[in-house]
Amino acid sequence: MTGRRQTFPVIVGLVVVAALFVGLLWRNSDTTGLMVTPIGLPTQAEPTASANPLSLLLSMGQSTALPTVAIPSVMPTVPQIAVDTAPTGTAFAASVLGVSTPDLIAQGSVPTAPAATPTRPEESVAATAQVVTRAPVAFQPPPLIPPLSSDPLGRDHYWLMRPIDSNAQNSPLSIYTYGSDGNDPNNPLRVHHGIDMPNPVGEIVRAAGSGTVIYSADGRQASTDIFQNSPSYGNVIVIEHDFGYNGKRIWTLYAHLSSAFVQAGQVVQAGEPIGQVGRSGNVTGPHLHLEVRLGNTPDDNRYGNTYNPILWIVPYVGHGVIAGRVVDANGRFVNDADITVRSFATNLVQATTTSYVFAGSGFDVNSDPVWNENFAVADVPAGKYNVIATINGERVVRQVDVFPGTTAFVELKPAAPATVTPDGG
Repeated sequence: MTGRRQTFPVIVGLVVVAALFVGLLWRNSDTTGLMVTPIGLPTQAEPTASANPLSLLLSMGQSTALPTVAIPSVMPTVPQIAVDTAPTGTAFAASVLGVSTPDLIAQGSVPTAPAATPTRPEESVAATAQVVTRAPVAFQPPPLIPPLSSDPLGRDHYWLMRPIDSNAQNSPLSIYTYGSDGNDPNNPLRVHHGIDMPNPVGEIVRAAGSGTVIYSADGRQASTDIFQNSPSYGNVIVIEHDFGYNGKRIWTLYAHLSSAFVQAGQVVQAGEPIGQVGRSGNVTGPHLHLEVRLGNTPDDNRYGNTYNPILWIVPYVGHGVIAGRVVDANGRFVNDADITVRSFATNLVQATTTSYVFAGSGFDVNSDPVWNENFAVADVPAGKYNVIATINGERVVRQVDVFPGTTAFVELKPAAPATVTPDGG
């Protein structure tokens, strides 16, 4: 009896647990009011017109509205340098127009024109006319980067950048090159001591190299347009560069400007805007006149110490320079000889020029210290060329190979005359 009484509660407990379990199953089987969320693949929403519309970004409260800038109705003007027109410099005496050389005008001063100062004979002739060889909007090839000296013997010194941008006319005028008197023998111009880059008035002029501005004159009137006793230059900027050549100082001169952005004593970097192309001074069309000068002392910054800028400013990419000598049978320079550069591959003329004109005065042009040339041709595409000149009635042809970024040198010299012996042999 005792064993049965102990088993009975266990059986009752099992029955209660089973009943509870059945009740739970019945309750879970009732789906009334139960929301079932189907599981499916995500869908891609249709794109809006703008992935991040500005109105949505601003409405989120986490962005700051972008500032707006009013578009000016009038373009800003370039600031002009105020120049004291009162004469503060000392006018050079007439004697300096002989073989002696004037000192540099005091920095920033505006000299007065001497009352009875004679001008050089060549200054009575008008300067070059504006001749644009390609459309102003046509881009030039990009120049190489100075300083550059790719010659295996280290003879090149392409240390200056071009002072005019490549979307303007920054190649030298070919009909009035350094050392020439123009291309019309019946109407010679004064011997050219620089190179010209014809451009419209207002084209930006840049420093060809870093250095210090030692002269800057802007806004002068015709009656006072005098630089180093010459009315030809017009408004002028002169930079003394912070690098030299074989112990010599290097200056660059920028003439005929319409305005100047810099003042004497100001330090400038290569490529910095310094002024604008103009037509001040003795010109018949707007252009930039560029000179390169070398000397030992500040007094050597003068008209008679110029060198061909073509041998100092970097060539275009893929281009070089041809420099050379035209001499007679005795090796003496031939003045004003016509020179033709003809492509060896196509037999087409690439360029024409003339040899330098040396007048035997203190204002002569100069041959390069390295090349001792009397002609140079800029911006010649790399390749093989025939260089041709007629010397004392004899046609002389020499071949030359032009490599990018270097100077190719050639000498044009006629055959030596036959030597006549006393016995007639």
